[in-house]
Amino acid sequence: MSENETAPGAEPLRFGLIGVDSPHAPSFARLLGDGRTGAVRGAQVALAWRGVAAQDFPLARDRIDDLAADVSARGVAWCSSPEEVAERCDAVLVVASDARTHPDYFHRVAGFGKPVYVDTRFALTTADARAMLDAARDSGALALAGSPKRFTPELRDAASPGVPVERIDLVGPLPTQPGHPVLDWYGVHLVDLAVAVMGPGCVRVDARADGPVTLTWEDGRVATLDGEPQWSPTTRGAIRTADGRRRDLVIHAGEPMLTGLLEALVAACRTGVPTVPPAEVLTVVAVVEAARASRLRGEPVRVDPQPQQSRS
Repeated sequence: MSENETAPGAEPLRFGLIGVDSPHAPSFARLLGDGRTGAVRGAQVALAWRGVAAQDFPLARDRIDDLAADVSARGVAWCSSPEEVAERCDAVLVVASDARTHPDYFHRVAGFGKPVYVDTRFALTTADARAMLDAARDSGALALAGSPKRFTPELRDAASPGVPVERIDLVGPLPTQPGHPVLDWYGVHLVDLAVAVMGPGCVRVDARADGPVTLTWEDGRVATLDGEPQWSPTTRGAIRTADGRRRDLVIHAGEPMLTGLLEALVAACRTGVPTVPPAEVLTVVAVVEAARASRLRGEPVRVDPQPQQSRS
């Protein structure tokens, strides 16, 4: 029996959603189903808090009602606050699409000492990310992170372990949203893929407007991130290894792409092992933050090569 399946007689984990203005909210509920017979077994979405969509963020403001209705149709029980969700569930999934809300939501639920997943955009600044990781450690909560693309078989097959990677070139959609410029919105998926393959420790980000965003590691390894400002469902990549080989990957967005993430979340809740190491979480946030600064200044920006949590 795999660790993402429910043992005979065992109750599925009860997941609780915080913020339902992302399509991931109803998709997670559909894929998990009753926790026993869904596309992903071992957990179900049992509870949710609607969240508050900012008026300056149309993507959330204009779709929250329809998405909430879809979640409700799945039999999910509504709670009056994030705290009520955290108290009544086994693990919290912060799926609110506006990343500006994530630190506050995280701090409101971390004190319950349960696993907390923050969907795709963990935080917009390294200061917020460090504070969130510190809060999780202090309360015994398990901080979970990662773009769904990180957990796909396409990436796993292309990034075979044991062979050093010298370079990865990624091309995917790079739209932005209010309050989420440069790589803050969809570009974070490419950053997360690059860090998943290359590891933490990116030291330089060049996001000048005249070409792809270039990430450089301390040992000279490179990742490039490129794409168009319009959304499209396909992300492509080429991984070049130290032995001269090239491995290509193609990831298509959609509900099947989410199954690997949900399986990883179930496994993490059972084992206590985070989906993404804290150093990689901080590297992803640091790269996204540095890209904003690089685009604004029109020059490369140096990044802390070993991002650390604020307290040891």
